[in-house]
Amino acid sequence: MWLMTIAAGIVTLLLLTWLRDYMKRWRMPPGPFFWPIIGNIYLFSGRMYITFIDLAQKYGDVFSLKMGMTDVVVLNSLDAVKEAFVKKGVDFAGRPKILSNEILTEGGKDIAFTDYSPTWKLHRKLFHGAIRGYALGQNLQTKVHESLEDTIAEFSKMEGQAVDLEGYIYKLVYNVICSTAFGVRYNMDDEDFITLMKISKDMTETLGQGLLADVYPSLRFLPSPALTAFRKMTEQSLTILQRHLEEHRETFDPSNLRDITDHMIKAQKDAEEEGIQDINSLTDTHLRQTMNDVFAGGTDTTIWTLRWANLYLAAHPEIQEKVAAELDSVVGRDRLPEMSDREAMPYTEATIHEIMRMGSIAPLSLPHATTVDTTLSGYQIPKGTWIMPNLWALHHDPDTWGDPDVFRPERFLDEDGKPIPKPAALMPFSAGRRACPGDAVAKAVTYLLLGGLVQNFRFSIPEGEGPPDLTPDEKGGGAACVPYPYKVVMTCRK
Repeated sequence: MWLMTIAAGIVTLLLLTWLRDYMKRWRMPPGPFFWPIIGNIYLFSGRMYITFIDLAQKYGDVFSLKMGMTDVVVLNSLDAVKEAFVKKGVDFAGRPKILSNEILTEGGKDIAFTDYSPTWKLHRKLFHGAIRGYALGQNLQTKVHESLEDTIAEFSKMEGQAVDLEGYIYKLVYNVICSTAFGVRYNMDDEDFITLMKISKDMTETLGQGLLADVYPSLRFLPSPALTAFRKMTEQSLTILQRHLEEHRETFDPSNLRDITDHMIKAQKDAEEEGIQDINSLTDTHLRQTMNDVFAGGTDTTIWTLRWANLYLAAHPEIQEKVAAELDSVVGRDRLPEMSDREAMPYTEATIHEIMRMGSIAPLSLPHATTVDTTLSGYQIPKGTWIMPNLWALHHDPDTWGDPDVFRPERFLDEDGKPIPKPAALMPFSAGRRACPGDAVAKAVTYLLLGGLVQNFRFSIPEGEGPPDLTPDEKGGGAACVPYPYKVVMTCRK
């Protein structure tokens, strides 16, 4: 009898909880029916952002879901994203408190994933200062050119071969970002490089498929191969970063700031000496996490963008030739592209915009959370609700782009080939207070790297192969849009 009583009590509690949530839905945006405990998880498989577009056709551009027992509101239109992230930026500036974020950020000590707070504001300000002080202008350009020269030499040895360039693109980007962040350059056989590249790929797949413990926090205490692997990946990555931080402390010279890590150490020391900032907001853990933000945010997005760029240009040789012709006209062949050339190359810039639009490498951005009870599109949104912007939907909206599935850089130019104002719907780095703080660096690095590669090589689909698959790999789920593995043939442009 006591077992039956307990079972009846549990069932009653679940039904009451479900009824409460169902009644709350009347004030929130509409959405599909959800079951007790599992919510709407049954709807998701493969590319989540495509599922969201399908649901928007039935429930509207703003709709509600249940991730397990957690309320989620999805934004599928430019108007909804602007209202939430720009007009009501503070209300929607939070981050969900989920397990994977806690593991990655060592309890919320970073910039990208941590919740909206005074500590977050301080670290974002310091990050921008470090970027302005070191990672823009001539310093960045020099790092890019050094890495490019090595890669051009490697690619020249593989001329005429069908090659998967993924590993080489990882090294190319790592040697820009890592030398800027903590003064390190890698070879293809370096142990740290191999480890970091594997972690990047495995994390993309793990987060793309989702961790159940993110939706059901109590599962963190149960054995899980995926969760155990995720913890190990995070620990390996942070161990490498900690080693670099310790090495920087041993050789730190305030009169010779070598990289972003030195800038962050100086900010910490200045705060200690002046007593202006709460030192608990500038611990070594915070510095290590800022290094992690620079590394992960700067490498993965640029790598994915360049992989899409190689694929799209190989699949559209006529567009590739236009970019190459513009490079020949403005830069020539005797030097690599420079930041000062950028304004004179509107077609190259338009092509990068189109790659970022079509690729949509972060299709759902990073999830936001409401910091207060608020409203959106006339609906009530309780505090703590997860907010997921569907950037893929914005970038592939037929009403905005006309032919969103066609790779056409000319959409960003006028009839005379001059750049037009960038459409508001193009937001590869999100928008508002939680937009990527390193977007200027990412755009500059992408321009310099892609320009240098197209200046020196023609990329083509291997002979005898059909049209490449331009759909994103389903392993990315909702976390990332990455291409399926592919090979290209490189020809030196003599």
